[in-house]
Amino acid sequence: MKTHRALGWILPLGCAAWLGACGGEQPAPQCAVGRGDHAVRYSLKSGTGICAQKKAEIIGAQAFRTPGSGVPPTLVLKPATLAAWEGKDPAHSVTASGDFTTEYPGEDGVCVVPSLSEARQVVSPEPGTTVDVRFLWSNLRIQDQAAIPGTQWTAELTFSEGDCTATYEAVGVFPAIKCERDVPNPEDPTKTLKVRDPRVCKEPKAGLSLDPAFPIVCEESTNLCVLDGQPPALVP
Repeated sequence: MKTHRALGWILPLGCAAWLGACGGEQPAPQCAVGRGDHAVRYSLKSGTGICAQKKAEIIGAQAFRTPGSGVPPTLVLKPATLAAWEGKDPAHSVTASGDFTTEYPGEDGVCVVPSLSEARQVVSPEPGTTVDVRFLWSNLRIQDQAAIPGTQWTAELTFSEGDCTATYEAVGVFPAIKCERDVPNPEDPTKTLKVRDPRVCKEPKAGLSLDPAFPIVCEESTNLCVLDGQPPALVP
């Protein structure tokens, strides 16, 4: 497994968002992932307690490759839960990384990362308390065909917090959008309030829009626009 510099998660505009070239004749697409924040929904497979309560969250993603090397790229994931504590636990990494099995997608248009290193933070959010949170991803499958260029994926997640553990099926979509709208605050006209509005998921935004061909729903507990269905998912 390769090592890399620290990440700065961004949501680039236009062609760069798909990590590809924008021209007439396109070369065969390499294994890639949308560079920036992904909205990930979870389906519980096993577990109880606080660990079994995850519904959705934002996961930063980026692929690293050495151009012209023919070596498959490395995928790096950064859960927002751990990113908030970055720098507080230097003994552990807030990111998980793992190598793609191939440089190019298979005949099914899928790129595979069989396993990733553990992302973990052991921190004290309040005096006298300690929280140990771990993310362990496996069997990550990224859709990398032309219609879905690294913007839908599935994985298995083992999540631990303290003494409890739960396993989930994770489904990610890029980019991460909140289904919220700013409205005037009736108590203070100089301020705004964020209210839930599923229509936001379908609205085009400059440089930050979900593909209108993707079936998307507004997840109720997090107000994240998440994929409705299993990849590859496209509106009929």
